[in-house]
Amino acid sequence: MNNRQQAILYLTNLLVYSDGEFDDSEKDAIKYICQQEDVSESDYRGFLNSIGSLSEKELYDRGIDLVEACSEDDKVAIFVWLYKLSEADGTVHAKEVRFLLYSLRRASIDFDAVKSAAESSPPIPV
Repeated sequence: MNNRQQAILYLTNLLVYSDGEFDDSEKDAIKYICQQEDVSESDYRGFLNSIGSLSEKELYDRGIDLVEACSEDDKVAIFVWLYKLSEADGTVHAKEVRFLLYSLRRASIDFDAVKSAAESSPPIPV
């Protein structure tokens, strides 16, 4: 997997658990994101198996490090997925918003660029 794919996996994993709930719509959304990003089911399962012993901080640091290794276009694309995933369960929780804003700031990504790109792309079908 490339840096973009790995960053998406690390950060989507953290985002869906940030509100304390990982519901079916979020599971379906991650499955859709993986399909769109050419992440196979076996790669996704391998990723989940590999992160079992990592703390949230370790997951976050690895995800952000991977984001920082990406091109500017890939960085925006990663955060578009996170933005759309935060809406997947029908409710955008304050913890998800904080996670997104903090991560955008840490990765030096402009929120307006992400919001604009997210609004001009189709929603995640869940």
